[in-house]
Formats: sequence, C-alpha cells, structure tokens
Amino acid sequence: MAARPRRPVKRDTKIVAGVIAGIASAILAASVTCALAIANGASMRWRLLFRAFCHGIPERCLYLWNVPMPICARCTAIYVGLIVSIAVFLILPRITERVARIVLCAAAVPMAIDGFTQLVKLRVSTNALRIETGLVLGIAFGVWALSAIENHTAVTIP
Repeated sequence: MAARPRRPVKRDTKIVAGVIAGIASAILAASVTCALAIANGASMRWRLLFRAFCHGIPERCLYLWNVPMPICARCTAIYVGLIVSIAVFLILPRITERVARIVLCAAAVPMAIDGFTQLVKLRVSTNALRIETGLVLGIAFGVWALSAIENHTAVTIP
C-alpha cells in the first residue's frame, strides 16, 4: 500500500515558521555573541539586556568560554526546541490543532513540576533537567503554533 501524498504546507504556515526560526535564532545568536564579548573583556552588564527574555541566574545558565550565557539553560533549550519544531512539524503526520494543544499542555507538566518543586525548595534542579524540559516544551509549542496556522480556515465577514 503506497503512502498518500502530503498536502503542501500553507503559505501562512511557512511565514510563521520563518518568524519562529528567525526570532529564536536571533536570540540564541545574540546570547552566544554576548557571552563571547564578555569572555573577551566586555562588562557583565551586557547580560542585563536579556532580562526581558529570561532571569539569567548564572547558576542556571550554560557556560561558554567560562562565561555564563545571558539566558538560562531552560530558555536556551526552549529556543532550540522552537527551531527543531519546524523539522518535527514537517516530518510528522499532520495533527489537528486540538491534539497539538493537548500535547503542548502535557509537555508543560514536567517543566511546571520541576519549577514548582524547586520554588518550594523540595529539591534543586539541574541544568540537564532544565534542558530536557525546555526542549520538549519548545518543540511542543512550535508544533502547536504551526498546526494551528496550518489547520486554520479563513473566515470571511460578509
């Protein structure tokens, strides 16, 4: 039995995918550039520019050139996950926006548990766990956003 050919991706979905990839890539590139600049003598105050995106607590950040990145490990993984989600969306069979939303909610649960248990001081999280939960959430969010656009039908007002 031959596989059914896939419908081409809608133009709006391609635009949203480009925007998601562009924003996530720009934030990641700026974060790496900031860490490199600090490693070469720039002030640590440059990290403050990223507070709009992330808390940037040094103990929760990945280190490049012995300098903490200005965004934490979880946020870094979320941005990477958003980029990866485009490939996942293209590879996986099409799903409805409702299914994608359920998957997104399920993907948020481990991150919420990790964050809550750390907040109430039941335990201390690790960067490895932050990366895992962030990556899963980033991928799920991207697939949800692209599925929502792809499955949207235009409504015209008479």
